[in-house]
Amino acid sequence: MLKPPYERYEILYLYAFSGTHPALHTFPDPDFIGCWEEEDLTVLFFHREKPGLPERIENEFGLSFELSARVPYAEWGEGRCLEPFTIGPFTFAPVWKRLPGALLYDPGVVFGSGNHPTTRLMLEALWEIWQKAGPFETVYDLGCGSGLLSLMASRLGARVVAVDRNPLCVTLTRHNLALNRLEGEVIEADLRSLLPLEGGLVLANLYKGLLVELLGLPSFLKADYYILSGFTPSMEEELRATLSGGPLKILDRREKEGWVCLVLQKARK
Repeated sequence: MLKPPYERYEILYLYAFSGTHPALHTFPDPDFIGCWEEEDLTVLFFHREKPGLPERIENEFGLSFELSARVPYAEWGEGRCLEPFTIGPFTFAPVWKRLPGALLYDPGVVFGSGNHPTTRLMLEALWEIWQKAGPFETVYDLGCGSGLLSLMASRLGARVVAVDRNPLCVTLTRHNLALNRLEGEVIEADLRSLLPLEGGLVLANLYKGLLVELLGLPSFLKADYYILSGFTPSMEEELRATLSGGPLKILDRREKEGWVCLVLQKARK
């Protein structure tokens, strides 16, 4: 996350370790960007190179150093050559652009910078279903990443519940909501622990295996509408097979650059 004196990202210096430690989420260094945790792996991100850091982390926190890398921000993740973009009436702009009236966001180093096709598909589908079936009192953003879906849903007037198991995503989504003076409940948790999600609209840009698992759980099928993405056409057949015979029907399917988004509605009794 950007903090003074930094106003944008240029070069990422990352250091990966086996193991985790909660104190690393707020590592005391002026060049610190954030701490990414994935299972038993920790990655620390900085604006500048940190000689001696591996030894310090090993000695103070008991983690095992794995590797370090220097990565231009434009090449990180799904690509970070970020420019403002518009979905419906909303313009999204990285915070360093400062466009009047735009939803500003710090893209950080997590998924959800706005460049990936699944993010755009989800945003487009959210705007269209809001016009056709909204307004929705509650919108659940599952796997919130940097929080772009939460920003749009909150600006539309929904009560937003955003969930991610990665603490860096949770911190960044909270920051981006506050940056736009928007409200939302942002929870660090395994989303399965929060089921059932009653009523409203569920947004789930997740990996295929987790989507298949969730669609097989009756406790997940309690909302009124769903927008799902994070899978390719070759993965779609398994998802459709899971949906077959269940309470959800497909209202819309869209595809962009080899990625698929489905809009679903729970059948009314």
